[in-house]
Amino acid sequence: RELDLCCLAVAGIRHLSLNDELKRPIVDAGALLPVIRSVAWANEDLQCQCAGLIANLSENQENQITLVENSAVPALVTLARAENDEVQQDCARALANLSSNEENHTTVYRQGGLQSLVDLTTSAEDVCQRYAAMGLRFLASNPEVRVYIVKENMVAPFLALAESPLLEYQRTAATALASFTLSEENKAPLVRQGGLRQILACCLYEDLQVVRDCTFALANLADSLDLQTDIVREGGVEVLARIGAADDARVQRDVARAFASMSVSEDVKATMINQGALPTLFKLARSLDIASQRYSTLAMCNMSSSAHKVQIVDEGAIRPLMFLARFPDLEIQRYAALALGGLALGDHGDNKVRIVEEGALRPLIDMVRFPDTDMQRCSSLAVNAVALGPQSVTKTSVMHEEGLLPLMALVDGNDQDSIRAGVYALGTLCEDDEVKARIVELGAIASVVHQATQGDIEVKRAAGYFLSRLAENLEFHDDLVANDALPAVITLATLEDMECQEYAAFALAHLSSNRNLQVQLVELGALKPLVSMMAVQAEPRHYAGLALLKLADNFENHVAIAKEGGIQALLRLGRTRTTDDELQYKAALTVGNLAANAVKLLPKGMNGQAVSGEIGFAAQQMMANKTDVAVKRGKDKTEDFLQRAGEEEGGAAEQGF
Repeated sequence: RELDLCCLAVAGIRHLSLNDELKRPIVDAGALLPVIRSVAWANEDLQCQCAGLIANLSENQENQITLVENSAVPALVTLARAENDEVQQDCARALANLSSNEENHTTVYRQGGLQSLVDLTTSAEDVCQRYAAMGLRFLASNPEVRVYIVKENMVAPFLALAESPLLEYQRTAATALASFTLSEENKAPLVRQGGLRQILACCLYEDLQVVRDCTFALANLADSLDLQTDIVREGGVEVLARIGAADDARVQRDVARAFASMSVSEDVKATMINQGALPTLFKLARSLDIASQRYSTLAMCNMSSSAHKVQIVDEGAIRPLMFLARFPDLEIQRYAALALGGLALGDHGDNKVRIVEEGALRPLIDMVRFPDTDMQRCSSLAVNAVALGPQSVTKTSVMHEEGLLPLMALVDGNDQDSIRAGVYALGTLCEDDEVKARIVELGAIASVVHQATQGDIEVKRAAGYFLSRLAENLEFHDDLVANDALPAVITLATLEDMECQEYAAFALAHLSSNRNLQVQLVELGALKPLVSMMAVQAEPRHYAGLALLKLADNFENHVAIAKEGGIQALLRLGRTRTTDDELQYKAALTVGNLAANAVKLLPKGMNGQAVSGEIGFAAQQMMANKTDVAVKRGKDKTEDFLQRAGEEEGGAAEQGF
């Protein structure tokens, strides 16, 4: 009888709880605690009334926290085990409502709410299934709870939901899997528990919401470098290439993001190219979604640094990149410029020529003119990459596309990276005689000379190369002198950096061949660094020796060469086995010229007479002594001869008588 009265009382309160205005007063009146206590000994009728009452009260947001604090979750877990569809449905509804409040997530999970919801998904009632799926979505979205789920190996129920033919379960599983991948610590355990395979399978489902969530999950997993090999092994690249052709912006964005992350790994780049990722990326690059364009351009930029540059160009990458280089988004333009630069860098097929022929050089030069510093850096690197190499057409194309002035503007700028790129590009372009003449005509020497004295070591190296290329041509020597390039070259020769020394020695070797500059170079101090270079076994030694030989051709430099130790340096050069025969011969000849000139400069003889121009004072004394001895010896021999001749004649007369 007490059980019946209790059941009637709870039923009455349950009917009152249908009124939204009474939901909170019922809790405030203290009706909740007796109801929860009665669950432990309730029969099926009372269970039905208790579950319905708690479910109704949980619809009030203010009641949700109070219910959890008064142990409503353990009571619902107990009621959910009842073999009654109505009770299970109300338990699922109550748990879903309680899980909708973020403050309850951790408590609901710890008190068994998650497992109860998973069990309720097996209910035959459609409404119960929906409520259970809803509650699972709420709990899986919590950052703390989703870590617990994966850590405690609770992923399997969600994988089972994903394989269910029920669309609601598929969506719940997809949402949960996407949520799990938001935590970095979840990713590897999720893959080990079979989550990756199911995510890839769900990516190919027909429902757009499921595809969106699973593509998002896959992009999150691809962000982890350690898991990219697993994604490739499970066929993730093919799946991404397939779903990337979808028209949905969210799907496109996450596919592009996944490709951008995976294209960082060298091992994955080849797989992406071979498994058809490039056509998908080209399509994504033309997406209406700006984020998709950015990610796809970044992916192409990363892939352009691989060893498969020829294949990338053959599949038609230049046209999309040229389109992106003109797109009104700075980030996309920077990525496109770097991608074109990556494809051009190195001697890979005819990539450089194709970039020029397909018109991609013009947008790169236009980007060099941009006031944005990052844009200038990226585009100038790309122009450098195109111009580098033996192809003359790339260098002349830069000139014909009016790219020289923008590069010179970089040299005169304030950004060190842009200055470095600009000077380097001018040096590369000077490898073509036509372009070199135009660069000199535009007045680039003064700017480069200024940077050679003010820039960092990379700028000095690039400036040294530029000046050495100009020094090759006699016609530009006057321009170098007029723009104070000689002191800059000599300063580069004094640096400890071996590359700077080599460029400077090369330039001095050519400048020294100009007889009009030989004395000037010595006066500016060129001898000291040249002699120093020849004292060590290094690359600049050969060019330094040539420069010193040329300077020694001028008699006016001989005394200075001797004072700076140049004679010893030339002697070492002549004795070095590594020196070629011609250089040794020139060194010997130069030493001879120096010696001949030294003889002329020695003091006059002791008697005040001028000494022969071919011998010095010491040599004259030696010759004088030798002459006296020879005369005395000749006189003695003559006297002996006459004496013997007289004796022989007298003996013959006596015999006649």
